[in-house]
Amino acid sequence: MQPTPETIARVKEVIDAWSNPAEVAAFALKRRGFGDSNGGFGVVYPHSLDEYQREVEGMFIPDGHVELYGFWGPAHGGYEFLVAEKLYLAILADYLQSLGRVDEADSLRLQAEGIG
Repeated sequence: MQPTPETIARVKEVIDAWSNPAEVAAFALKRRGFGDSNGGFGVVYPHSLDEYQREVEGMFIPDGHVELYGFWGPAHGGYEFLVAEKLYLAILADYLQSLGRVDEADSLRLQAEGIG
């Protein structure tokens, strides 16, 4: 299934909210989430959820996916959604490629290939 233009735009918005694209690439290569304090944009990996988030808040992120959020999530008029990690990495790699960061883009594409 192809991602919608809105999904692609929101993924790019979350990526672009972080001021340093090299750091976003490094986070993705380490499978580490991030969140900014300006507009409340970020990425959460399944292994990043703590016991409270899982048991009390009922949060669940399936393996092979990441949760992206913007504007502090739906409770504050923003959004949050799940996307396949491979898609997130592909969009991030394309974005980095457009900035001339070819090595990082290639590394992300290799990582995406290794995801089941």
